[in-house]
Amino acid sequence: MRALRTALLVILVSLGFLAGYFAGWRAHGDDAVRLTADERDAAAQAGELHQRIIEELQGRYYREVDPEALSTKGIDGMLKSLDDPYTAYLSPSDTKKLEEQTEGEYSGIGAALQKKDGGLLITSVFDGSPAKSAGLGPGDVIVAVDGETTEGEALEASVARIKGKPGTEVTLTVRKKGAEKAESITLTRKTIPIPQTRTEMLEAGRDDVGYVQLYEFAGSAGDDVRDEVDKLEEKGADWIVLDLRYNGGGLLSEAVDVTGVFVEGDIVSTKGLNSPLEVFRSDETPATDLPVVVLTNGYTASASEIVTGALRDRERATVIGETTFGKGVVQSIVPLGNGASLKLTTATYYTPAGTNIDKKGIKPDIKAPDDPKTKKDETLDRALAYIAAR
Repeated sequence: MRALRTALLVILVSLGFLAGYFAGWRAHGDDAVRLTADERDAAAQAGELHQRIIEELQGRYYREVDPEALSTKGIDGMLKSLDDPYTAYLSPSDTKKLEEQTEGEYSGIGAALQKKDGGLLITSVFDGSPAKSAGLGPGDVIVAVDGETTEGEALEASVARIKGKPGTEVTLTVRKKGAEKAESITLTRKTIPIPQTRTEMLEAGRDDVGYVQLYEFAGSAGDDVRDEVDKLEEKGADWIVLDLRYNGGGLLSEAVDVTGVFVEGDIVSTKGLNSPLEVFRSDETPATDLPVVVLTNGYTASASEIVTGALRDRERATVIGETTFGKGVVQSIVPLGNGASLKLTTATYYTPAGTNIDKKGIKPDIKAPDDPKTKKDETLDRALAYIAAR
């Protein structure tokens, strides 16, 4: 498990693409699936039907057919019927590209993505990135890469097509937020250093406020937030504001560690039909007992929602902003033995109060949307006003 998390860290940091997608990922290799006799019979009958149809097409169809292509399309259709954007078949080439992303340094456009509504939703872009320079931003949807649609394609496969060597070009078909028509934008790939945190001291009435913005849950997020909170408290902070807006998530282990900066005990649990209950907790001594405000918006997702839900359920923080994204499920990667793999949802995660936030998100205690058309940060201003009034 730890090796997988370390590998996924490399993907998050070097690409800036898959933030928000790995909270709760698990790898399954040699542990064979256990089925009842009836379940095995049902699977065998379905497989025989699949084979019979391909054989009939090979022997009777009026044109030549490709059995491998038919099989892949059949798998894609089968998985699509689950109505689960996170479950997908990864071909041998897709799987190889995913494995390659865990080694060395890779470049891309510098945008964090989530799979949504048949396309790739941009949840954040990074300063100095090609995406930022091209005017892309949260809420924009990538519907095609180099002319090929992203609909029905696994996130990993789309990401593999977007990434590439620095200096090479990629053409994206993008539907801007609020627009009806899509437009083509060509970007030159670039290696983007992604910051982990940003901090500053703010004032709210008579109180000094330590502000920490966390960009992603990579391999040192917990340690980084702990260090920053220690420094802010040494500077005299009376409150801590943890800004998780536009944070698409990252590693489950780091979500637990970040939450552990503020509270000890149970953080999140996972359970599925075939996955036993598993409780994740922090046994670390919290770094501070200062009151906390968490800032959220519609792009606060996955690991960010784990932290938000835990801190609120444990009555450790007030949540201010907008309802979060609503990704509350766990994925596993299963090798299929032919170089391909299956990424499937295996469990749902629950906040300490037992809440499942999938497709619902977490509603803030105080609703305070930010207006992107103004230079002001209305959400942060509302948080500072709340602190000043306490």
